[in-house]
Amino acid sequence: MNDLTIRELKKEDLWNGFLTSLDSLRKTSSIDENKANAIFDKINSNNDHIIVVAELNGKIVGTTTLLIEQKFIHDGGIVGHIEDVAVDNKFQGQKIGEKIIKYVLDYARNRGCYKTILDCTDEIKPFYEKIGFKNVANELRFDYV
Repeated sequence: MNDLTIRELKKEDLWNGFLTSLDSLRKTSSIDENKANAIFDKINSNNDHIIVVAELNGKIVGTTTLLIEQKFIHDGGIVGHIEDVAVDNKFQGQKIGEKIIKYVLDYARNRGCYKTILDCTDEIKPFYEKIGFKNVANELRFDYV
């Protein structure tokens, strides 16, 4: 794969494929530019909220979010939460998602996480199990809308 780089999100990435990559989860690229910039600034001010991107030949083609949570249990242990794993539809099947996940797993380990967790659908479970995730519990959700 030519020039694939996994790194943290920069503001200029928003309109260089980042939001389009998220469209594979839910339409995102039509967000107002001022709102997108404000969201970026808020997220970027929190060292425990990390957005990682995959850059291929100068364009963002994938992303995920890692949230770091400090606990009281486990003697103040730290947990990583992976959210919003997305690869642009045109680039799926090229192991970009796997490389992004492995990057954030290493990042979480280096931050001292004793575990990293994520939620996914049954259809996507084999992708994560291949990387080493294990099915441990059930996700329950309460929707407000």
